[in-house]
Amino acid sequence: MTPIKRSKMKALTKNKLRAVSMSASMLILSSSVSYADSSNTADSSSTVKQSHALSVLSQSEQQRLQSRLSKVESEVERLLPQLTLEEKVSLVHAGGKFHIPAIERLNIHEMWMSDGPHGVRYEIDRNSWAPAGWTNDYSTYLPPLTAVAASWDPKMASLHGNVLGAEARHRNKDLILGPGVNLARLPLYGRNFEYMGEDPYLAATLVVPTVKAIQANDVGATVKHYALNTQELNRTGVNAKPDERTLREVYLPAFEAAVKEANVYAIMGAYNEFRGTNANQSHHLIKTILKGEWEYEGVLLTDWNVDINTYDAAMNGLDIEMGTAVESYDEYFLAAPLLEMIKAGKVPESELDDKVRRILRVQLSIGMMDKQRLSGERNTQSHRDDARTIATNGVVLLKNDNQVLPLDANKVKNILVLGPNADKRHGFGGGSSEVKALYEISPLDGLKAKFEQSSNKVNIQYMRPASSQFMPIPNDYLTTRHWTGTPSWQINYYSDKQLTKLSSESWIADPQFDAKGQPQNVEILANIKPMESGSHSLKVLGDGQVSLFVNDELLLNENAKQTTIIDKEVKLTAGETYAFKLVYQGDSKVTLGWETPNSLYNSESEYLTAAKQADAVVYFGGLSHADDRESIDRPDMVLPGQQDEIINKLIKANPNTVVFMIGGSAVEMPWAEKANAIAWGWYGGMEAGHAYTDILFGDANPSGKMPITLPKKLQDTAPISLNDYNETESLYSEGVFIGYRWFEQQKIAPEFPFGHGLSYSKFTYENLTFSQSKLKGDESLTVSANITNTSKVDGAEVAQLYLYDVKSSVPRPLKELKGFDKIWLKAGETGQVNFTLNQRDLSFWDINTNDWLAESGEFKVMMGSSVEDIRLQKSFQYQQ
Repeated sequence: MTPIKRSKMKALTKNKLRAVSMSASMLILSSSVSYADSSNTADSSSTVKQSHALSVLSQSEQQRLQSRLSKVESEVERLLPQLTLEEKVSLVHAGGKFHIPAIERLNIHEMWMSDGPHGVRYEIDRNSWAPAGWTNDYSTYLPPLTAVAASWDPKMASLHGNVLGAEARHRNKDLILGPGVNLARLPLYGRNFEYMGEDPYLAATLVVPTVKAIQANDVGATVKHYALNTQELNRTGVNAKPDERTLREVYLPAFEAAVKEANVYAIMGAYNEFRGTNANQSHHLIKTILKGEWEYEGVLLTDWNVDINTYDAAMNGLDIEMGTAVESYDEYFLAAPLLEMIKAGKVPESELDDKVRRILRVQLSIGMMDKQRLSGERNTQSHRDDARTIATNGVVLLKNDNQVLPLDANKVKNILVLGPNADKRHGFGGGSSEVKALYEISPLDGLKAKFEQSSNKVNIQYMRPASSQFMPIPNDYLTTRHWTGTPSWQINYYSDKQLTKLSSESWIADPQFDAKGQPQNVEILANIKPMESGSHSLKVLGDGQVSLFVNDELLLNENAKQTTIIDKEVKLTAGETYAFKLVYQGDSKVTLGWETPNSLYNSESEYLTAAKQADAVVYFGGLSHADDRESIDRPDMVLPGQQDEIINKLIKANPNTVVFMIGGSAVEMPWAEKANAIAWGWYGGMEAGHAYTDILFGDANPSGKMPITLPKKLQDTAPISLNDYNETESLYSEGVFIGYRWFEQQKIAPEFPFGHGLSYSKFTYENLTFSQSKLKGDESLTVSANITNTSKVDGAEVAQLYLYDVKSSVPRPLKELKGFDKIWLKAGETGQVNFTLNQRDLSFWDINTNDWLAESGEFKVMMGSSVEDIRLQKSFQYQQ
């Protein structure tokens, strides 16, 4: 194959960038947006009704915004010379936990930020991490971006961004710290639930409408974390070292799209290092690419407590330092130390001026000095409707053998509901993404609500099944919280048996510890509040030296020679708080459990008997924010709490058990082959229970597709297989073969593939056509196909287009996602999907020329319902 060099991608000019922002503002107003289209939307029997009306900015509103944006650059240049050196420096670092200072004499206000990938965070104290104690800081809890990604629908991304922007504006925030676009390279990554899946094209496509919708509300979006934040294990120190091709093709496209196509106003740097220096001060990432090649005009700000230094941060393009662990804001790296370097001539003042220009440009663009700035709105009915719509569209039906779903509401009279997520609420947890919601509908709530107003008399029975294995103390009793808001046990590691030399600290979801054959000295601590007064039987299962303290009183001190259960009776009072401390010294395992006066759990005989008698069994399993959370990766892909054992037994007792998974990351599902019905609902936001119920009973037709690959086992994934997951450096050894690309290259069968998702409808693909059979130079190619709903149920299909360079000079994936289209079709209806392929779509990053390169030759187009379910394929020739 002859290599043909393509010209460098031209960045948008400054005027074009502002035009992009204007076009977004003209499309979306405040929070009322409807994407219903009578020509392709299923009726109310198969989809959630959308009550919000389409809003278009009035001509006067358009003129006002256009007038504001046309004056931004002149206003920046008017204000900059009036600032003293000290005032300029004050703008490039925090003046509080979530704001930078004001300069009131020039009408420059404090610029306030808020966490909020899926809801505006509750108010934080001005100068500490403590809650401010407000009673009016509730916000709409949206499904996280994994659910948006699972919808494969830019319209859902717009809805998500629009609610977020309107509510941030109503809370008087200027920047919302989201959306996040880091890719799900590793299933264990604690923040996968916040992001948009594993594919760069999918994330790049969905981030654009998200950003535009946020910024249409006079709020700056902050795309994060730039770049390569793909693990929480030593996130502040791990050195990311991908090759340049991998960086450009996989980990930068979403950021590039946010800059070039959405004109994002802010970007947050990553915690990790990039090739030996912190990402926030990487010359290559910032000066060369972000602000050089892409001509980014917005601000780059840090996350909180990032490992930077004054000179490198100042010289290499960092604009705002938001959080550093020092006593005074004046001690920040970009505060007094920067001022001293500028006065000493070590840092040119022109570098500072560039930062201040960017800050002023953002403030002026979002209307911080505009008396007619949009005011936003919050906790409205339309926002709740949008949360439900997004959640519904994101549910993925993984398996539906024997047409177990949808459940027939006329025939189901006895429903058994089980599982750790049946009555769990997830909004207030997970880390910086936690949301203080007015309410949250659990799956159990949703099911009950459906039948409360119904003439059908339906018995809904809820059980918590007990495992046959030794169970740790449930976190229902914990009052101890990890800083992410999650009930957790603190675990301290010591290097000596006297427990005087603390070596490290961490947190675990349950009082369980596995030393994995290495001698360890640990203490596990938490505060416990009993629900009932009386005798509690404390039980320690362990192999090694175990000691148990309650309120510093030693209750157990045993040296178990083999795994055994040690009992101790203790009287506890309901409502009182007790400090528990378990000390373990050994190289095996230990678990702390108990028996309470009345168990929270149902015995095996109870729940299996109920399962056999039920008309419908729904198990809401999966993860929680004890597992998916910022700052900590999961230890494995195994479902917590012996769920695998319980699911296996339920399926045996009732083959039509519906397993409804909730979580933001892949889990092993050793029971998947036996199960007839499996759905995946992510974290569904405040309306989750209603959305899940709509899917289960067919009031909504599932249309989601997996934005991640679900492996059979952890060892099948690239980072683990290549031994490239550790605390010190990540080489990204799999290169461009992330996610499904790796599984296809290695011929590994996943449990469920990328892009997979079933429907209550059936669809056929026909008539794949090209606008031309040969493509030359920078010409574009239109790819079309007909999709027909051959069922009797209205529904939606996501047609996915994958591309393969048949003969390339470098290794390329067997399939690369290059297009998708979600099309709603009535029963029997045929519609057309259209995709455009351009030169960039055909290209890879050529490390020899440091540019995008499209090689002449044959390219195969594959269209289908998932990466493994290809329905149509056809080739074309490309030549310069």
